[in-house]
Amino acid sequence: MAWPLKEPVSATLNLSLSTGGKVFHRGADGKVTVRFDAADQRVPRVIHDQLGGDRSAARTTLGMGGSDTLPGFFGGKYAMVPLGFSYRQQIVQQAPKGFAWTVLPSPAGPGGDQRQGVSPQTLSIAADSPYQKEAARFIDFFLRPPHMVRLARGDWMLPTGLTALRDPALHTRRHGWATGAALAGRLRPAPAQSVRGYPEWKDKVATPALQEYYSGAIGMEELRERLVQDGNLVLARYQR
Repeated sequence: MAWPLKEPVSATLNLSLSTGGKVFHRGADGKVTVRFDAADQRVPRVIHDQLGGDRSAARTTLGMGGSDTLPGFFGGKYAMVPLGFSYRQQIVQQAPKGFAWTVLPSPAGPGGDQRQGVSPQTLSIAADSPYQKEAARFIDFFLRPPHMVRLARGDWMLPTGLTALRDPALHTRRHGWATGAALAGRLRPAPAQSVRGYPEWKDKVATPALQEYYSGAIGMEELRERLVQDGNLVLARYQR
């Protein structure tokens, strides 16, 4: 197993949805606080145990990005690499001739929950643009189902439109398209999408804390204290 954990925050938070993890909790007053409860801790514990417990995951990938793990995957060093759906394109283009691979469903939490966070992309029109009508017409053209399918196949990603997602071209077993399409209904907006102050929390608090935890430098209790205590101090500045 090769966990590319150079940027550990998004993967940890997004996979934690399958175990009921939230991390960010919005109160009745609209303010967001950080908690790191048992459900939030399950995914980090599993990764931590794979790295330092049963050694089923390679510690050498802690500082790697997703693409960095592919040479080892092709060479037989890693049997499995948990990567985003679009990485299939690199595998098809870069794998040695005859390399056999497949796409597996995302890990399931208690009760078979396979929810996973993703970061939606938006299309915007500038308020001061002199071509707002033309831009709106282009977006309308761009988002027609046949065009969304073409874009999805070109980007090796799933379309957001339900009609486009039903296109047979996205349900072929070749290159794992059918596996991804079958899980599309379980995708959810990433937990941090609407949290003010998240970039600072991620860069200054969560990234170093998770990197130290996964490397074995700190334990779960210190990880929780840093994510919650230091994290809430960061978010509080954005919610005054």
